[in-house]
Amino acid sequence: MRFRSKPQEVEALQWTGDDPLGMQRFCGPNPDVGDPLIWRFYVDNGEGRLLAGVDGAQGWVPVPVGHWVVYPPGDRSDVWPVEDGYFRGKYEPADDGE
Repeated sequence: MRFRSKPQEVEALQWTGDDPLGMQRFCGPNPDVGDPLIWRFYVDNGEGRLLAGVDGAQGWVPVPVGHWVVYPPGDRSDVWPVEDGYFRGKYEPADDGE
């Protein structure tokens, strides 16, 4: 049998290592803390770290420069890092009129 992945749209931003505040705003606040100023993304010794999964259930994971951070449109409760090659092979720009 053959299978094809279902179309899925995501919000995505590539971590370039240059704009940690922009990535923090993109990822949103840390759900464990309840303080909107405590983010679920930070930089440690030049490497990004993300509180990944649904409401951060996967814990803190590395986000190397070049990886994309993705979440379903409008739902920042489920945020994941995705390697650039996989991202480019799986996703293409959505025709959303922008």
